[in-house]
Amino acid sequence: MKLLLFQLKQNKGLNLVDNPKPKIFNMKDRIVDLGTIHLRPMQSADLDTFLQLGSRTCGSLHGRPSLSFSELNKRFQSFVKEFAFRPESEIWVASMKEFDYAGHLWLYQTTNRFNGNNELWIWDVTVREECRRAGVGKKLMQFASNRSKELRCSELWLMVAEDNSIARRLYASCGFQPKAQMLAIETGDEE
Repeated sequence: MKLLLFQLKQNKGLNLVDNPKPKIFNMKDRIVDLGTIHLRPMQSADLDTFLQLGSRTCGSLHGRPSLSFSELNKRFQSFVKEFAFRPESEIWVASMKEFDYAGHLWLYQTTNRFNGNNELWIWDVTVREECRRAGVGKKLMQFASNRSKELRCSELWLMVAEDNSIARRLYASCGFQPKAQMLAIETGDEE
């Protein structure tokens, strides 16, 4: 599977050499009103839905075709356990009138070790099937861009499977442009 890296450049000129890393705020009890959609920080009651939806998107992007869904879900859970609750990580749940959990957005803030830039990565953006074509994905992407600016990040990044044309169109409509292409070759069975 080929992956494309997409980047949205913003706030040119900011880097950690001149600007200290901003303090990550406490998201608890923060609700963001985006019109017909509201965002709130993920809560423990959301974890099962997050894992179910995320293992199909984020998990499948990095999985192997030979993995069963059960094994993919297990690996995704391990990944979530390791990274989701770090201070650099933010997981936002989108809700609509009809659905308390319409989708989610997983953001991860980091510093690029090569250029010193403060970056925000979209690790997963998922909208449940019943809520697609209602603007949820676009609003999540706009929120990610605004959040990147709030955190004084100079770049916002994401990865997408090359064959995911629907997601690629969404990202392009939000200003993302392909920056690199990751290629892979299977070299044998994993032990």
